[in-house]
Amino acid sequence: MSFRTRLCVASFACALATCGFTIDASAQVQQPATLPNVPSASADAAVRALIATAEQYYKQGEGAFREGKFAEAQKSFKAAVDVVVSASPELRAQRDVQTYAFELRGRIELLQAGVRKAVAEKNSEVAVGSYRDELANIDVSSLSGLPSRQLDLTRFDFKFTVTSEVYQFINFYTNGRGRKTMEHGLARSGRYRQMAEKIFAEEGVPRDLIWLAQVESVWQTNALSFAAAKGIWQFIPGTGTRFGLRQDSFVDQRCSPEASTRAAAKYLKFLHDYFAGDWLLAMAAYNCGEGNVEKAIARCGYADFWELHQRGLLPNETKNYVPAILAVIAVAKDQKRFGFSITPEAPLQFDTFRTSSSTALAVAADLLKVSPDALRSLNPELKRNVTPEGFNLRIPVGTRAQFEVAYNALSPKDRLSLPGTTPDAGEMANTKGRNKYRSENVSNKGNRRYRTRN
Repeated sequence: MSFRTRLCVASFACALATCGFTIDASAQVQQPATLPNVPSASADAAVRALIATAEQYYKQGEGAFREGKFAEAQKSFKAAVDVVVSASPELRAQRDVQTYAFELRGRIELLQAGVRKAVAEKNSEVAVGSYRDELANIDVSSLSGLPSRQLDLTRFDFKFTVTSEVYQFINFYTNGRGRKTMEHGLARSGRYRQMAEKIFAEEGVPRDLIWLAQVESVWQTNALSFAAAKGIWQFIPGTGTRFGLRQDSFVDQRCSPEASTRAAAKYLKFLHDYFAGDWLLAMAAYNCGEGNVEKAIARCGYADFWELHQRGLLPNETKNYVPAILAVIAVAKDQKRFGFSITPEAPLQFDTFRTSSSTALAVAADLLKVSPDALRSLNPELKRNVTPEGFNLRIPVGTRAQFEVAYNALSPKDRLSLPGTTPDAGEMANTKGRNKYRSENVSNKGNRRYRTRN
């Protein structure tokens, strides 16, 4: 066995061990039934067949993992690894195989990290699954791609080409099993739509793209994906930090409606400029990262989302992601035409008050004569039952003046617990809540210039 092969095997074993999985060398592994014997096929065809087979096993493991069937997931992940490491030396030497092997290891690690992250969020709202987690598994191929009526593209505030996939997703959201999700999103979006449209306009992003939030999270501030992406706009920790979102022991601004929306708009604008003014590529990169889209473009030769889609150069989730967003925008802009009559929830209204010292939510709620849960729902970015010093606390609209008087009458110590109770030792720790996060400036990589389709 070559050093390269031994390194690959050791790397995978290490990754699975990190995730809580171990590889039993004596275990009988069923050989992939779908891996064809292609002695006369081209190397490229053999590479595609190998990756497709390994990916099939990974998807089985991912599904089992999400259902809590960890032993079954272990077997499937091991089978995916075996497909790669048991291939011929010629196949293993192929760059695409090496790249896929590295990505496979990372996805297994990331899946486990996401679950650990969810468990660690002990004091936050109960996390709900991210709708985007299910996107890769949506199959619209059986739905009609023929429109009942052509979309009027002049009604959209950015240019794009409509394909059959867009109409298939329109059918999915109007006549398929996606209808309930669409109804929930049309209703819940009312809380944040005005705010999001204002911020997107300020950042130079088409207002229609606020509906990206429907596909990301169905407008849920506490949505948490298996990849540890969180909030309405599903930022992973690193990208959140990159675009200025505070994440420390007190606050996670990925759950803040205003802060995360501003960050999402900035990220989309950055991606738009990065891909030479193409909003579809920007959306694709928002889903799978600009690096992955750039690699796909390099392999294809054209900076065109539908070309990348047709050639199968993007992840399944991303292939569904962009047409799903376009379909959601079409339905949201003309819901009655598509058979919806949803009354949106009222826009979220509140006053803000800057706390001069750390303050228990129970104390603030008592002063406001509301429940702590009601106050927490207004401040979803809080990870504890206490605010840090200098936190802009959202409070019910019309209560600021009265609250300010009552709040200033309390000493900093009294703001940490109600009379007759003792402050929680964990909440007392580091209550000054200094910002220990780091905001990094977005790297200016400049506009990319690609060959476009004629």
